[in-house]
Amino acid sequence: MDTGIRKATQADLKDIKTILSFYYLDTENVEKNLPEFIVAQTDNKIIGCACLDLDPGDVVELRSIAILPSYRNKGVGSKLVDTILQRAQDLTDTVYLRTTSPVFFEKKGFTKLQNSDKKIIWKDCAQCDKYDICRQTAMQKSLLEKRKEISM
Repeated sequence: MDTGIRKATQADLKDIKTILSFYYLDTENVEKNLPEFIVAQTDNKIIGCACLDLDPGDVVELRSIAILPSYRNKGVGSKLVDTILQRAQDLTDTVYLRTTSPVFFEKKGFTKLQNSDKKIIWKDCAQCDKYDICRQTAMQKSLLEKRKEISM
């Protein structure tokens, strides 16, 4: 399976929302964040997406990463994460995320944070009425080591 990764376009909007909805992920801000989305494509079909959220005054967050169910466990998620992390290197020292799949992200070098850190890092967590029952794991990855490797 030959999968390409590219920047999302307006024409990808419907496909991105469809993929995110498989996992009950937020589709509300896709239009606003479209310039920061990338998509995975095979045979002219969008099969996955990811976003690097760059909201000013907030953290740089990897979010909205999702793969169509029939294309999971084929390396598509890894390609998306690697592409996002390459972009993030020019913007920040640390990338954060919230996930229900921490094992996948640990394999990509992310480390778990304390649950209480979510309220400090993300404003929406501090105000969420479901905070006490939230199943999302907060994680981070330092990009400083990667930056040192590149500059040597």
